[in-house]
Amino acid sequence: MPNRSRSLLTVICSLLLSAVVSLPVLANRLYRVKPGDTVYFIAKWHGISQEKLAEANQLARPGFIIPRQVLLIPDPPTLADEELYTVKAGDSLFRIAQSFGTNLNWLRTRNQLNSDEIYIGQRLKVPTSPAKPEEPKTPGSSTGNSQYVWNIPDLMARHPGKVFLQGTDGAKQVALTFDDGPDTEYTTKILDTLGRLGAKATFFLKGKNIPGREWVVARIVQEGHIVANHSYSHPNLRKMSPEQIVNEAQRTEELIAGITGKRTALLRPPYGEMSEEGLDRLVARGYQMINWSVDSGDWRAENADQVLVNTLPQIKPGSIVLMHSAGGEGQDLTPSVEALEDLIITLQGRGYQIVPLTELIPVQAYK
Repeated sequence: MPNRSRSLLTVICSLLLSAVVSLPVLANRLYRVKPGDTVYFIAKWHGISQEKLAEANQLARPGFIIPRQVLLIPDPPTLADEELYTVKAGDSLFRIAQSFGTNLNWLRTRNQLNSDEIYIGQRLKVPTSPAKPEEPKTPGSSTGNSQYVWNIPDLMARHPGKVFLQGTDGAKQVALTFDDGPDTEYTTKILDTLGRLGAKATFFLKGKNIPGREWVVARIVQEGHIVANHSYSHPNLRKMSPEQIVNEAQRTEELIAGITGKRTALLRPPYGEMSEEGLDRLVARGYQMINWSVDSGDWRAENADQVLVNTLPQIKPGSIVLMHSAGGEGQDLTPSVEALEDLIITLQGRGYQIVPLTELIPVQAYK
């Protein structure tokens, strides 16, 4: 073969190798399915079994995936003398070997590498670091607030069938819920996405946000979603008197009724907190309390992938997912908006139905 042809072939092979090497790059161990992808090749790229990939993503059929579906990539299994390292920009196999006090052959063998090419985001098996001795604890020291008592089980026992964290696990159904709206930036974009994908949700509205945004509330109802109560000013209701709690709910109920003609029967207390006496009064007024079983953490996420990483591993039949459709002053909920379409597509790819709360749990949306 002439030298010029050989050089050209070398360049082409190098470009092809670069394309393969960059293919599995991950952000937060997520992979978005592309047209033509198969479970077999995705598993192979990431050094895991097809069974492990299917199990981690609750695939309805082990080999069935759809474009745009988001897959969680589980870590490959490790031996007792191994731990996992995520390749960073500027890393090379040689530098990693030096950093962990091993040699190239150890890394090649343990990671089944055919070459020394590595990519950013790749998870490599490296020798286990020596365990660090635990720091002695100061006598009397404590982490967290030992005085706090989570009272949800007591509330559920006090009012059976009136307090819900999730639905039953009998069917592959999930409810999406959005707190703190309405606003004219994020709520409307979320409604656009839900409408485009044919999904119905529940919006727990903060009364203080309603004046001036009545048209958004009307749109929520007109498009087939449920509007529910999230108090008026978003206080911790557990720290308030029963009279104050009723007033918070009543003010928001009146605002919603004035726009929609519907009186809310579902209430989500801010922070999920409620006193026993406050719940007594609300139940007497026809309310049921709805918390959640999956927290997306969208209000503090830096990007959409973080929202998906927080949410997808927790999903199971009957899940109630907490998200937000508005935030505090200056708060950016773009990650929540950007994650929503991928979340819905992924849940549908797993075989889930996205349903209103009234189909997931035995409640009525309105009085």
